Amino acid sequence: MKGIFDPGRVSGEVRVPSSKSQAHRALICAALAGGSTVRELSRSEDITATTEALRALGAELELERGEGCADDVIRSGAPIAAAAGKSAAELNCGESASTLRFMIPIAAALGRDAVFTGRGRLPKRTTMLYKPLLEAHGVKMSYPESGDFLPLSQSGRLTGGEFALRGDVSSQFVTGLLFALSIVGEGRIKLTTKLESRPYAELTVDMLRRFGISVSETDDSFSVDGGRFEPRDVTVEGDCSQAAFFAVAAAINGDLLIRGIDPDTKQGDFALFDIVKRFGAKVSFTDLGVRVSRGELHASDIDASDIPDLVPALAVLAAYADGETRIYNAGRLRIKESDRIASTADMLRSLGGEVSETEDGLLICGRKKLSGGFVEAFGDHRIAMAAAAASVGCIGDVVVDDMSCTAKSYPDFLRDWNRVR
Repeated sequence: MKGIFDPGRVSGEVRVPSSKSQAHRALICAALAGGSTVRELSRSEDITATTEALRALGAELELERGEGCADDVIRSGAPIAAAAGKSAAELNCGESASTLRFMIPIAAALGRDAVFTGRGRLPKRTTMLYKPLLEAHGVKMSYPESGDFLPLSQSGRLTGGEFALRGDVSSQFVTGLLFALSIVGEGRIKLTTKLESRPYAELTVDMLRRFGISVSETDDSFSVDGGRFEPRDVTVEGDCSQAAFFAVAAAINGDLLIRGIDPDTKQGDFALFDIVKRFGAKVSFTDLGVRVSRGELHASDIDASDIPDLVPALAVLAAYADGETRIYNAGRLRIKESDRIASTADMLRSLGGEVSETEDGLLICGRKKLSGGFVEAFGDHRIAMAAAAASVGCIGDVVVDDMSCTAKSYPDFLRDWNRVR
């Protein structure tokens, strides 16, 4: 599905979909606790993947469809029970690395043999960090001889104890182990390197605590100290990472009220608003939401270690900011849905921007206007939406080869975009 975006100002208001990161975590806790409700769920392929994976493990999840983008409700029945001895569960994780990396240790902690599959670039995204850790604690993992990481066959039941884990590959591994240790009842994760994207792990800790699990943390460790999953009613917040495309567009050429963002959120991507303001946009918080308006933009370096999902949108902002912006500590983006450093650079060059790649990021020289042009999204939802945001300051149209990839995280993006254009 080709997307054509004409230049021009954005204005009005938009309600962003619910946080995908928070929704994954709330659904898992609700399934493990039973008797819980998760509200304001936005539809996306990734959240569907997690829902169906939980059902494959035995979760009773009832979906109530709403009429709007963020009106779905899921209610959990009886909690997932330990399942040793049952036939192997088949978990299709789609293209969701979160689903895959969360469910591997969860299935192990439940004692459920499982076969994990996926599509797109997911079979290339590593889960090998788990193999020595889980196999030292009673689990067997079998990878294909092809060198891919899927399909993965797994058997055995996880025991507790200490897990020494690198933190510089993805915080998703920390989250997966935290869920598993909460099922087992105790255990400790000892980080052997600095934890990248730490706010995502802290989002997990916050959700576990909401559901009755006792978790303590230090700079280099996380410990599950006991507790049991207790039923809860959770309303999922608006997604700061999806708000980025609208905030950046407004900062370049517009004035938008962005609804659904909780100023007290634990989402690390809430840093978006401070960064946009630092670039020179006008940002204010009201009872109705966050208002972002056009300003005189100037370059500002961006440390992406805790906010990797914001890079494509912020790179667009940098392309319109006077001076040179350096985005660094973003090396993990090379193993996302695309090589997101390369695909972001390709997008900006296609639109007339001046950008070069570094090993772990981008150097971007801003200019007042971009030319517009044809963008290949590489099947990456964040590249497609970032290209749309870039269109507001272009001289000519922006044509994106395929917008269908936005279904992964934001199926209603085009509808919401057209409402503010």
